[in-house]
Amino acid sequence: MLRLILDLDPTDPAFGLALDEALLESALRGTDALRFWVNKRCVIVGRSQSVSSEVDLPHLRKLRIPVLRRISGGGTVYHYPGNLNVSLYLSCGRELGDISQAYETLGEAIATALSQHAIAAHHDGNIIRVGGEKIAGAAQARRGASLLYHMSILIRPSKLPIDGLLLAMRPSYATRHVPSHPLPVRSLHEISSGVTVTSVVERISERMSAVLGKRLQQGDYTERELERSKRLQDEKYGRDEWNLLR
Repeated sequence: MLRLILDLDPTDPAFGLALDEALLESALRGTDALRFWVNKRCVIVGRSQSVSSEVDLPHLRKLRIPVLRRISGGGTVYHYPGNLNVSLYLSCGRELGDISQAYETLGEAIATALSQHAIAAHHDGNIIRVGGEKIAGAAQARRGASLLYHMSILIRPSKLPIDGLLLAMRPSYATRHVPSHPLPVRSLHEISSGVTVTSVVERISERMSAVLGKRLQQGDYTERELERSKRLQDEKYGRDEWNLLR
C-alpha cells in the first residue's frame, strides 16, 4: 500500500522539509508514502553545498526569501507556490536499484505521466526536460534500505528572475563544493495552458502506483509524524546552524 498525502496549501518551508525527514523515518519503520506538497517562497540548497557559493544571501534577505538546507544531495532550487513538490518515501528503496537506477525508473514514470498532457517530456538523469529546457529536478536521500526521492516540478512561471536568486545561473558561478548545474527553465503552463495541479497529481499518482506495484490509499500525516516534524522544524530546519552549515 502507498499512502497518498495531498498537502497543496503553501506551507512554511522549514516545516515542509521537516515533514520530508519525518516521513523518511516512517519509511524506516515500514510505511511507504507518496506526498504532493507546496512551499512558500524559499531557496533550498543541497545537503553538501555551500550557501555562499549558491546564493546572494543579503539580496535574498532583502526579499525576505529564506535559505534552507535539505537532507538530500543535488543542486540548489527556488521553491515558490508555482512549484509542485513530489516526495516518495519507500521502506525498501533498494528494490529500485542504486541511485542512478532509481532516477531512471522514477524519472521515466513522471515523464510518462506528464506526456499525457501532450507535453514531450524526457527524463535525463535527475531532471526532466522539454527540449533543452528543464521543467523538473529530483534528489535522493537514503537511510539504510529506505529511500526519499523528491522532485520539484515547475507548474507556473516564477514572478522573480531566477538568475537574481541562484548564483549558478550567472556566468561567474564557481564552487569548491557540490555544484549546481544550471539550465534554462520553463513551466508547464508555458507549454500547455490546460495543465492543472490536480491533473498533474492524478497522472503522477496513477503512474507511480503502476510502476511500484502498490495500491494507493489516500491518507494524512500521523500525530507522530507531525510531532516529529515540529521538533525538526524548531531544532534543525528553522536554525542557521543547519541551514548555513557551509
